[in-house]
Parts: sequence; C-alpha cells; structure tokens
Amino acid sequence: MTLEKEDLILLNRTGDNLKSVLRQVVQHFPQSAGSINGMSRWLDFNRSNCQRILEGINKSKDGKDALCLFPGIAGLEEFLQKAAQQNIENSVLLEAQKAVEVFAKVLKKYARSHAELKRLLGSSVVKSKANHGALTSNEKREQHYLASKQLLGASINSLFACYILRENELNTQYLHEVALISKKGISRAIEAQPFIQFYSHPQPENFTSPEPICGDSRVQKGAFQVGVVEEFSTLGLIDAYSSYSASNSGIVFNNLPKSTQFDATFLFSNPDELSNPLNSSSNCSSTSISIKTPTKKLFMLVFLEKKLAMQSLVNVGCYAGNQKVEEGKLRADDMWTEKLPEFPELKIVPNGTPLQGDMQAMTDYLFNFAELDANDFCCYLLEVEHPIWSSTYRVYFEHQL
Repeated sequence: MTLEKEDLILLNRTGDNLKSVLRQVVQHFPQSAGSINGMSRWLDFNRSNCQRILEGINKSKDGKDALCLFPGIAGLEEFLQKAAQQNIENSVLLEAQKAVEVFAKVLKKYARSHAELKRLLGSSVVKSKANHGALTSNEKREQHYLASKQLLGASINSLFACYILRENELNTQYLHEVALISKKGISRAIEAQPFIQFYSHPQPENFTSPEPICGDSRVQKGAFQVGVVEEFSTLGLIDAYSSYSASNSGIVFNNLPKSTQFDATFLFSNPDELSNPLNSSSNCSSTSISIKTPTKKLFMLVFLEKKLAMQSLVNVGCYAGNQKVEEGKLRADDMWTEKLPEFPELKIVPNGTPLQGDMQAMTDYLFNFAELDANDFCCYLLEVEHPIWSSTYRVYFEHQL
C-alpha cells in the first residue's frame, strides 16, 4: 500500500493527538516516575514500553514520528491500565483512551500491524492522489494569495524574517531575541488599511516613535528596541511614522508620497519575553512570523545558540490565525488542533553557506548590530512560495534536558 498526502495528514493528526494526551497523563505522575526506570518501577510496567512512551512524547518531531516511536495498541492499553491503578485523574485517562481507540481504527485502516505501519511511514513519499486537473499545494496557495491580494488591496513581493536566539546574559530566565523583518515590494491600494508593523512585546512607557537604525547602531543590552533600518527601507519611511496602536501592538505608517511600491525593514531587540528553556518549567521555545498581508514569498531564517541547539529537536508548523502562546508553558503538540495541512520544509544551513540576494547582507547587518558571531549559532531556513495569508509559521525547539 502507498500512503498518499491525505493519508499522511490523517496519520500525522492522529499521532499529534496521541502525543498530546499521553503527555497529559505522564504529567500527572510523580517526579520520580519521570525517567524510564522510575516509570517502570512506579507503574510495574515493561521498561522497554516506558522508554518508547517517553521517546514518543519527548523526541518525536511530528505526529507520524510519534506513531512510530510509541508502543503498539496492546502496549498503550496496558500502560493506561497501569496508570488507572495509580489514581490518575479520570478525565485525563478517558481522553487518552479515546486517542488510543482512534489510533487503533486508523492502524486497522492502513496496516495489518504496528510494525507494518512503521514501515509504510518510513518509506512514504508525500504526494497527492492521482487526479488529472487537480491543483498542487503551491497552486492552491497561489490562488489564495491572488484572491486575498484583490480583497485587501495590499500585497508584499517578499518577506525576509531573520531571528537570533540566545541566552540573556543579564537575566538567564529569558532568551534574548534579536530580529530583522524586511518587506520588499509593498503595494497598497488607496482603500487598503494602513501599513502596520506588528510585534508582541508591550511598548515601553516612554515610547514616542521607532528609532532610526543605521550601520553604526548597536544593541542596548537589557532594553526593548524597535527601529527602522534605513539602509534597507525606502527613503522617507521613518518620516511617515504616524502612531502606535496599543490595542494590537503595532506601529502605523502613513502613505509614502509618490511611491507605488516601497520597502520597509525593521529591527527588534527583545530581551525579556521568551522564556529560557534551560531555566524554565517548559522545555520548548519557539519563534514565529505571521502573514498579515498577502505575500508572494517568505524566507524565515532562525539562528539558535549552539549550546541550546545541541540539546534540541527542531520542528515547524503552519497554524491558523495568530495565536499568542503562553511563555513557560509552550508545547508544540498542545497546538496540534490549530495546525494547517501544510508541510513546510525546514532546512539546516551549514555555517559559512552564502545566502541569496539581500539576505546575506541583512543577516550580516543583524549580527553586526547584535555584536555576535554567526559561527556560534546553528541556522535553520524556511522558504515558502505564497505563504498562507492570516496564518502563522512557527519554528519550535524542543529541548532535551
């Protein structure tokens, strides 16, 4: 049997759900049962299956991978029976039992055994069912882009988002995020909403306007900063600043005179919003870009400090809307219900690999501003044609501590 793209989406969601509910079960265990040996002793349960459950929860990169790592149906059912004997909250166990029942039905649909399903998933190639005239995923996104562009009267040719994540030296409870967001070829009809650059950090009380950023500018340690990068923006952009919208955390700009298209590049320094997973109850951190305006091409570049990357599994997802996640409690599998049937590919970029076009110049500019060395970071690249308007592309780092 060959698994089609639609089959893989169903299996992925089944695994995401199972991973989420089993994590909830394990979170009700005492701390002493958080390891393989500890769980095996506390539950009086097979050590190998304890290992597979913990690996499925903590080490799977997506739902399909979780289905491969978890035990089979019999092992999962016995695990829940053992957990029920320890007076685990009944509602949590019922949710887990439902998820295992769903997995059993899906397994029966695609394979004769758990081992066969794992072989199918290991050899599967993502493809759509043969249907002459059917649109590819990119063609569907392109149609969505064109329709959204006409509806909103605004569009962006390319969006480059570059992030640097490292431990905050002044307060190790947080990660220090420095980011450059560059929008090229912004087009707006007269009736379109104002041009706004959104972000999530609360605005400082003394904020009056974004600061002009130039090649000599440097990061202010411990302070939140937002500025317009003049070298990569259309002349006059900072003078077109109008106001700050407190209701949705965004800086608003007036129309640029005599500009049918313009470029806008922003730089942010955010030292105290992202929890440091090395010193937090959550072992997950993330960064994201929301597609607020129909966009033709997205490039998302994330640099993660190597001491964090060495202990991390990286994954990516496309989610409906722009949900703000609660820092310190973030789990990628908790948001599986919002995940869209998109398979964005995340690539590892080796140190020293040249980037295309202005991306290299802007990345060098950001590291110069932050006074950091790119060789001290691992780099990940997400590249998407016609990213889905009104969605969020989020890169997760699940830290194995």
